[in-house]
Amino acid sequence: MNRLSWLALGLLTFSTAPGCEKSEQATAPSVLEPPTVQLIQPQYRNIVRVVGQPSFVEAYERTSIYPKVTGYIEQWNVDIGDRVKKGDVLCTLYVPELREERESKWRTVKLDEERVRLAEQVVKVAEAQVKAAKAALKEAKEIVEKYKSDTWRWESEVNRLDREVKRTVVDPQVLLESQNQYRMSKAAWMAAEADVEKKAADLLAAEEILRQDQIDVDVEKARVRVAESEAKKLDAWVGYLTIPAPYDGVIVARNANSWDFVLPLTGDPTADVHAPHLSPSGQAAPIYVVDRTDIVRIFVDIPEKDANYVRVGSKARVQIKAYRDQWLPASVTRTSWALNVKSRTLRAEIDLANLGTEVLPGMYAYGKVLIERPNVLALPESALSFRGDQAYYWSYENGHAVQTEVQVGVSDGEWIEVTNRHIKPRYPGEEPWTPIDGTEQVIVGNSLELSEGCQVRVLNAQTPNAGGPANTKPEAAKKKE
Repeated sequence: MNRLSWLALGLLTFSTAPGCEKSEQATAPSVLEPPTVQLIQPQYRNIVRVVGQPSFVEAYERTSIYPKVTGYIEQWNVDIGDRVKKGDVLCTLYVPELREERESKWRTVKLDEERVRLAEQVVKVAEAQVKAAKAALKEAKEIVEKYKSDTWRWESEVNRLDREVKRTVVDPQVLLESQNQYRMSKAAWMAAEADVEKKAADLLAAEEILRQDQIDVDVEKARVRVAESEAKKLDAWVGYLTIPAPYDGVIVARNANSWDFVLPLTGDPTADVHAPHLSPSGQAAPIYVVDRTDIVRIFVDIPEKDANYVRVGSKARVQIKAYRDQWLPASVTRTSWALNVKSRTLRAEIDLANLGTEVLPGMYAYGKVLIERPNVLALPESALSFRGDQAYYWSYENGHAVQTEVQVGVSDGEWIEVTNRHIKPRYPGEEPWTPIDGTEQVIVGNSLELSEGCQVRVLNAQTPNAGGPANTKPEAAKKKE
């Protein structure tokens, strides 16, 4: 074929190529026809996505037990593999000086209690003295009244006799004797008044002594409370000599040997450097390590895009092949809420009952979490295209194809949830995103023939999709319309 033939063939091929744009040189009638497309609307569906990750089994609780006090291991009672109940004594420590100090503190308590009783007896004596002082003061006041009465009587008698003497009815000697009696009564009155003041001062002194004695009782009682507090503190320290099991579980590590010298924070410094569960300093191992066995944990790391849909109570399944090669139903017990900044995943934990204690910590597991989105508007994934984190579909508007950005949610591999579509704001400040309502006309099929604004011909208004039969719209949505 010569060069001219090749050129003619190329022009013919170019003129018959399909597309939305009209060629001025086109002679074949096919180029004048717009692409034929099918339309579909977003449909209400139940989207279920399964997120699965390999995991491992971990005890619900694991406690490394270190001593609170420095001492020797007097006796150890359990070994690795032994099952223990909460409160069982794992081992006892030998610290005799601590026990002696506790006995000394309790003896001090008894001594202070005796001092309290003695001070209370002194208070009773002081109270009796106050009572006696009050009686003496009362008696002195009564004597004052007696002498006051006598004085008034002799004063009246003197006045009467003085009148009688002036009338020469009574001998002046009788008046003189009455005057002497008057002066003696008045002197006795003044002396009684002074005695009242003295008795009042004695009462004040007795009351002050009583107050001091009562204060001494309070001080002695305070000393008893301090001594009891110190004794109870020593009781607590002595209690640390007996190390109990924190809960029902199994001993998974033991570094306790008779008369090992153990220390707080470091545990047993004579333990093998390769012993499990070394102390934070890395210098020694704990006396015991206990695992709780009634519940185990399985971890599932949820990718960032699915993190918002996993919550406490989300359905899950767990497979532990070394236990049973079958899927066990479960649910998400808790989540970390915050994502791991390095892996960009959300930690979800699944608690699994371990009544037979056949699931062992450290076993390999596989966990699946079900993300369920019931009755959400969705489109087939084939109707969407993606550029980075952005999703688009071709919408049918007035006989033309318009590319529309859309926000998507959960996908089950065939259908994908659609939530909002991007619109061109009609006025400044208008929200550019509007919710998907199910009335949108979406083009499905070969999108390679489409371009922005090109004319298209609709083959049908609605076609079923390979994703399965569409769910009917909920009654609530119909009523809303």
